[in-house]
Amino acid sequence: MSGVVEHWVNGERNKLPEGSLVFIRPNDAHGFLYETPDSNNTEYVNLSFSQEIAESIFQLLDGVEWASLLESKMPKVAFLNKNSKNRLLTQFEVLNTIDYKDKAAIEMRLKVILADVFLTYFSKKVDYEPDSKPQWLVQLLKEMEEKENFILGINRMVTLSGKSREHLSRSIRKYLGQSLTEYINSLRINYAANLLINTNIPIIDICMISGFQNLSHFYDVFKTRYGTTPLTFKKNYTM
Repeated sequence: MSGVVEHWVNGERNKLPEGSLVFIRPNDAHGFLYETPDSNNTEYVNLSFSQEIAESIFQLLDGVEWASLLESKMPKVAFLNKNSKNRLLTQFEVLNTIDYKDKAAIEMRLKVILADVFLTYFSKKVDYEPDSKPQWLVQLLKEMEEKENFILGINRMVTLSGKSREHLSRSIRKYLGQSLTEYINSLRINYAANLLINTNIPIIDICMISGFQNLSHFYDVFKTRYGTTPLTFKKNYTM
């Protein structure tokens, strides 16, 4: 999704920033409020699928705990950085390249996409699709998703990689389309956003917990990512 939109779901109103990914269950009552100023110039993708397909995905990903995803009062929301959002949109576009009469091929491709989405964004067992990434980088990205690593930043990443900073920087730019700083900040700011939504920890503490040493810099990075301040983001989301 691009832009900011007011989302009404299960009796509550929330603002969804760009890059929001929402899993709507069959019993969720929801809609978008387009009369608000923030909802101008927004775009979103609505991917519908049957309950049977969802159940087949959960069976395929056996061993992942889905109860909180399915039984929570409010639908789960994940926040994608620019690179992740574009990657997901590319996967959606693949569906349009398949002959609409080939239902089996469409369903198979849809299941592949959904399995990736559920495992990557809505489960605790996060993994990266290897693509053409070298194995050392795939493993490094997994390790950097751990809090004790991303809060320590670039130096920790260089140490874990066993590569020179220059080599690592070129690899991150090549395979993720980001600088080292952008990659680390995306991990930290996503973590901070989830703390804002799900806890009552003071913002200054969230700044430090997430690995930012300067509150002003934290605000700048947060506003660049979500288009608003941390306090306004928290108020809008928990309204």
